[in-house]
Amino acid sequence: MHTNPSADSAALAERYPLTVAAFEHMAALEHLDRVLKLDAAWAAIRSGRPAAPRDDVYSYSAVADPAEYDLIYAGGGLGLLHAAIMARHGFRVLLFDRGEAGCAHREWNISRDELRALVAAGFCSWDELRDVIMAEYDTGVVRFFTPERAAARELWMPEVLNVALDAGALLRLARGKLVAAGGVVLDRRAFRGAQATPDGPLLVRVELARDDGTLERYVGRLLLDGMGSASPLAQRRFGGRPFAGVCPTVGTVAAGFTPGTADDEHNPRVGDILISVANAQRGQQYMWEGFPGRGDDLTVYLFYYDTLLKNQEPKTKNHSIAAGDPRFPALDAGPPSLMQLFEDYFALLPSYKRPGPEFRHIKPVYGYIPARHSVRPQEAPLLRGVLPIGDSAAQQSPLTFCGFGSHVRNLGRTTSLLAEALRTGLLGPEHLAPISAYQVNVSLNWVFSRFMQPWDAADDVNVLQNIFLGLLGDLGVDLAQRFFRDRMIWSDYHKMILGMFWRHPRIALIAWRVLGPAGVRQWIADYLAYSLAALLAALGRGLGAAWRE
Repeated sequence: MHTNPSADSAALAERYPLTVAAFEHMAALEHLDRVLKLDAAWAAIRSGRPAAPRDDVYSYSAVADPAEYDLIYAGGGLGLLHAAIMARHGFRVLLFDRGEAGCAHREWNISRDELRALVAAGFCSWDELRDVIMAEYDTGVVRFFTPERAAARELWMPEVLNVALDAGALLRLARGKLVAAGGVVLDRRAFRGAQATPDGPLLVRVELARDDGTLERYVGRLLLDGMGSASPLAQRRFGGRPFAGVCPTVGTVAAGFTPGTADDEHNPRVGDILISVANAQRGQQYMWEGFPGRGDDLTVYLFYYDTLLKNQEPKTKNHSIAAGDPRFPALDAGPPSLMQLFEDYFALLPSYKRPGPEFRHIKPVYGYIPARHSVRPQEAPLLRGVLPIGDSAAQQSPLTFCGFGSHVRNLGRTTSLLAEALRTGLLGPEHLAPISAYQVNVSLNWVFSRFMQPWDAADDVNVLQNIFLGLLGDLGVDLAQRFFRDRMIWSDYHKMILGMFWRHPRIALIAWRVLGPAGVRQWIADYLAYSLAALLAALGRGLGAAWRE
């Protein structure tokens, strides 16, 4: 997208006038190209007709050249954190990105307790994190819309996503550490394909293209796929559907909202973890998040839940905003792509937070945040020589979609296991399968996420979730914190499920309607697998550290 007028940009401005105008004011028109490319990839995946991958995206081939590197990382996002630690372990590391490695298109929030994992893994010190932490607030709130505001059940939780990080600063820190440890970083290199040896010692040859079309080839012992939710390697692995659940997400970092403590005012001491301000729109329940940053900055997200589960496509109606409600402008019916979601975001933002006289958008944030719904560490066999990380692996919770938190929380384990695999030469798919951010305790969250899409009426989600928030409030803040920080334990799950059956017996009929017979069968199988894992974990704790090792 260029600043010079063109037929394409004029057509885009006509269809999405608020979005194009806002991006122009942010001097971020080049981001529109990225958004459109993400939309094209998502539309193909959603339709079940993804673009056929080229034959050379991944293939088997003899590799004559020796390995120049132990690890080659594709993508300069979350992979930078992983790569920096592996380089400090003494491994030869190469990382490339199609743009500039270390640029972030989303901001990150985490709790201080979870942030300790970066220090414990040897990535950095607390002193180095001081410049990365933008803000730390007292508490966070979850709230769902009700016509009568007094009837809403709020859930207030400290220590949940209450530390706002400067994603760009963190990635720049990681890049500096990677280079200081001897790693090589290549900017503006587009992935063209990978060839792995079919048998014998594992080698992977990666082909990259510069901006001028010049091809480069590098050989490593292993390729780590950090190319995000639309990764061509993930699509090859999953036959075109690289994730099962997804949150299309847009927003901006903005400043100048009306300060205060009301719901629609900006309070820098409170983070909005999950908020709805209306019933379903465009057949989806729109959700908001707002996380304070430096000064009076506020990072605001608008998103909705979607799924690609077979036989569980959403059967929602095209619910619209109630006619005559002066708080909301009229919205035309249409598929909520990222571009349409951005247009809705700029139209609806005043219904979430009121802009003040000095209000301004600073930069856009966006993406398709993926997750898989599985009780297995790897839903599909790994490609030989390729280990997915970050959004390419899509192994975070399908309810909270905290990809950054999942990656960081498991960073020490995944890097130490990978270091051991490299030292022992155990690099086959069967050996690499356990080296992931997978957590069995969040595998059942897909059931909760399915109730975040309306199934009959426009207020389905809000009515049910207000009941659920009342239950969580009564069960106590500790349980609620574990749930939203992906630390749910076996007993927590039963308290929530049985509590919902007791408070709202119709949930059984709703579950049959929402999940369908196939979904119910899957839930039963997942529950049994989760229970077995919980039993084995309990036995492991009883045996002691020596036996666990």
